[in-house]
Amino acid sequence: MSNMAASNESEREAIISIDRGRSDVSVEDLKFQDFGDTTRINDAADRRSDKSPYESSPPGQTHTFTNFPSDDDDDEQPDPDKQQLLGGPKKSPPFWTFEYYMTFFDVDTYLVLARLLSSFVPRPKQNFLLTKIRPKPDLYGPFWVCATLIFTTAVSGNLANYFARFSLETPWVYDFQKVTLAAVAIFIYAWGVPVGMWAFLHWRNSLACFTFLEILCVYGYSLTIYIPISLLWVIPVHWLQWLLVAAGLFMSGTVLLITFYPAVKDDDKKVAGLAMLIVFMLHAMLSAGFMLYFFHVPSVEAASSVETTQHPVTILTTPAVPSHNP
Repeated sequence: MSNMAASNESEREAIISIDRGRSDVSVEDLKFQDFGDTTRINDAADRRSDKSPYESSPPGQTHTFTNFPSDDDDDEQPDPDKQQLLGGPKKSPPFWTFEYYMTFFDVDTYLVLARLLSSFVPRPKQNFLLTKIRPKPDLYGPFWVCATLIFTTAVSGNLANYFARFSLETPWVYDFQKVTLAAVAIFIYAWGVPVGMWAFLHWRNSLACFTFLEILCVYGYSLTIYIPISLLWVIPVHWLQWLLVAAGLFMSGTVLLITFYPAVKDDDKKVAGLAMLIVFMLHAMLSAGFMLYFFHVPSVEAASSVETTQHPVTILTTPAVPSHNP
């Protein structure tokens, strides 16, 4: 019995030995063995547990760690990020605070550029609002599109008027009123029409559930195409100017129709058709209004006739008073 115990002890020592200097262990020794009675092994482990966890063990024996870090140590200094994640969703700030509106301007450059390009490229199988605007509509892009369009329309309109006056050899004065009119027209369209569209969809109980911010974002980006067109309207060629009007109306107007048609397609056919017609006509009125007010220059003959009729020459004649000689 003592010989068997000694044999088991030597085999166990060969298996669990971590001495780097040992080189006499063969492959056959490194395998699972049946040690029989494990009472002695457990007693040896209990004796080693009484030692310090940092006390070195002699060669040929295993290192036993009895003290481990407690999970309570992490609770002494709680992580604020962990508490925020475990605390549930963060509450949104009230709408009258500045932090509420900061979220609508938190967009990156690539997202804005993608929305700008998609706003005037109609894709029949791709809804601009569902694929580009949701789930994060913004006000950064629409605001700067409107502001840029106001600047380009006013400046280009005055340049077109200057070129026309230069060809007629008449004095030219910069018209600052065009800046005000451009701002009023653009912001009324970019804000007023979305209000009407949102009210209409809410009244008709649309299943699309488009929010006001999403509709406002769509209409703001839909004016992107008119920024380069307003620069090209300076060219004093009438057929080219009206061709640009038609091109801008077709490109951005088609995107609007594709975007809002799913919101009214389940409604009455006449109501849906009338709603789409109003959307397209309002967009056409804006495009034609830009051209007629800011860039339309009368021909040379018409301008000359207007100049002559504005300053008529009147000749006053007085009847002769007869003289009475005495």
